[in-house]
Amino acid sequence: MSIKTRWKIAFFTLLGGIISIIIMVGGMVLSTDQPTSLPNTFMDNKKSIQFNISTYKEDLNKLLNQYVNITTSYKVHLKNDVIEFKGFVPVLSEKVQVKITFIPKASNSGDLILIPKSFSLGKLNLPISSVLKLVNSSVKLPEWIIVQPVNKTIYVELQKMRVNHSPMKIKVNHINLKKDDISFKLLFLTDHQ
Repeated sequence: MSIKTRWKIAFFTLLGGIISIIIMVGGMVLSTDQPTSLPNTFMDNKKSIQFNISTYKEDLNKLLNQYVNITTSYKVHLKNDVIEFKGFVPVLSEKVQVKITFIPKASNSGDLILIPKSFSLGKLNLPISSVLKLVNSSVKLPEWIIVQPVNKTIYVELQKMRVNHSPMKIKVNHINLKKDDISFKLLFLTDHQ
């Protein structure tokens, strides 16, 4: 095979790959998502023992990073007004930093709502709705994390989250990072009526 033929094959292979990537990304961006309905979380207070806990960002940062370090290589940091997730992902043969910031809110049912504020891959800032669509369609998340690309939110059903297979549940009372005021309930389920 001549050098000219090899270059033609390489060129058309590269062109085909680029067109495939453009079609795939365009399809994800232009696809329409249906709004995801949120669960109706209810817990009977007569069947649980409750402990109210107030804490500060510094203490919660230590606890979160200890837990997150066990399960992933990401870092979590509660800042003045956002929650920041940082880590590295492999892109081709390099590791590229990923940084996501969220504004946290407590839902009426005590679950956590994360509103994405920014998403960056290396020095590239990406549109949040497109990233959420990609995460929703391609990342296997626990059942208690609901990604809503249409609403640009991530809903964390804390009461469905299992903590070391215990009968304990967590409910957020309120979270105000600017005032360093974080309060939640620990609920231990009982069999008693």
